[in-house]
Amino acid sequence: MPSIDPAPVTIDFTKYFSKESTGRKRSQLKELRPYFEIPGMISFGVGIPHPSTWPVNGMTLSIPFAGKSVFIPGHESRSPEDMLPLAPYSDPVKGDHLFPDLSGELQYSATYGTPHLLGWIKEHIQRVHAPPYNDWVNLCTAGNTDGVDAVMRACFDRGDYMLVEEFAYPGLLSPAATLGIKCLGVPLDAEGLVPEALDEILTNWDDKEREGPRPKMLVLVPTCSNPAGVTIPAHRKREIYAVCRKWDVLICEDDPYCFLQIRPNGADSPIVPSFLSLDTDGRVIRVDSFSKIVAPGSRLGWITGHSTLVEKIMNTRESATQCPSGFSIAAIAAILRAWGSHDGFEKKYIPYISDIYAKRCLMMIDLLKKHVPDETIELPAPSGGMFLWVRLKIECHPSFPAEDAEAISKKAFKSMIDEKVLMAPSEFFKAPSISTWTKEEEAKRIFVRISFSLPPPEEMEEGCRRMGRALAKAWRL
Repeated sequence: MPSIDPAPVTIDFTKYFSKESTGRKRSQLKELRPYFEIPGMISFGVGIPHPSTWPVNGMTLSIPFAGKSVFIPGHESRSPEDMLPLAPYSDPVKGDHLFPDLSGELQYSATYGTPHLLGWIKEHIQRVHAPPYNDWVNLCTAGNTDGVDAVMRACFDRGDYMLVEEFAYPGLLSPAATLGIKCLGVPLDAEGLVPEALDEILTNWDDKEREGPRPKMLVLVPTCSNPAGVTIPAHRKREIYAVCRKWDVLICEDDPYCFLQIRPNGADSPIVPSFLSLDTDGRVIRVDSFSKIVAPGSRLGWITGHSTLVEKIMNTRESATQCPSGFSIAAIAAILRAWGSHDGFEKKYIPYISDIYAKRCLMMIDLLKKHVPDETIELPAPSGGMFLWVRLKIECHPSFPAEDAEAISKKAFKSMIDEKVLMAPSEFFKAPSISTWTKEEEAKRIFVRISFSLPPPEEMEEGCRRMGRALAKAWRL
């Protein structure tokens, strides 16, 4: 008989872990966490929006079992008296795709998504991107992370290669490595991914040498990218698309920052055309999210692509996230309806939110010019989003070339930590590569990612002062 002795038995839990769990790679950005705890640290290291940008600052829930309604506070809204006046409710009119109703939203949903929200998303995609083929469909997701995970699980086997940007978001690199997918970085320039470099990789591919077949998909963030902050112009997208067509490569267009691009004339400034808008073949899988334009915690997004591809992507969600939260669907549908659906979203809210980030971006550029010595950094052309990809002028450092570029970068990072200003070094974003660089070329590929989305203006200025002092000291100016 098994022992029924009440004394606890020590268990070796590690023997229960799967290979995926044991081999899970964590994002290198987690290494920045201890620095957040240093008193007085100013952080430009995290890419999160400021709560003032969220379009909801309070909620009231009616709870029959409790016999009352309860208030949920939000940003600068701490009591029910802070709530805006309650608008009268009206039933949706014929043709309106938005009719949030908790009696339906809190039920299990179809895996593709709630029909009324899917209808609105389809209209949105047609209005904004107008895919030039007919057999495209949409799938609701729990945000871009969930969407890209679904794409990887539907399209890759262990040992497959996946093409990514030379510097890519660790939230892509880490889960790909966990799934046994081998990422391979394609070089970038000021306009984003270099099509000639992409073509060279695919042209010279040797299955035996690489121990795997030629990559079948390119995953990239085309607008205000993370970390490089680059928006790929339309002419460059056409060149990339042509290379992918030549080698029959799919494109996963992971585009959460699409509507945060700088638009000088607001709604009158068109957004840069998407890969989806150029996709005559059905080879683009576009991944969108409300995370950056409503709130990260909403965990609601959608995928657009050819019906054959999206069906297989949907199958991965049936036994995973299954469907987004009904509370999120109801809330976001109500928000979109309150804005006036597509017209209010496209012509009023999106220009408003992009203007907030544009002003922050341009302010950070001005502060860096004011406080950081020209001899130490090269500033990028701003395109919006949440990040600036600032190059450290390692070639101007007094210890170069005698000292290695990465070693100089690490000392510069430590100098900034000593001054209590935090940013993310480019080594955290570096994808595996087959490109070879001279020592001088490598020195010009050292960056820091500066996030301007969260700190208030006074912290932005003080942080730039500290960065200037740290780099002047490191460069011995």
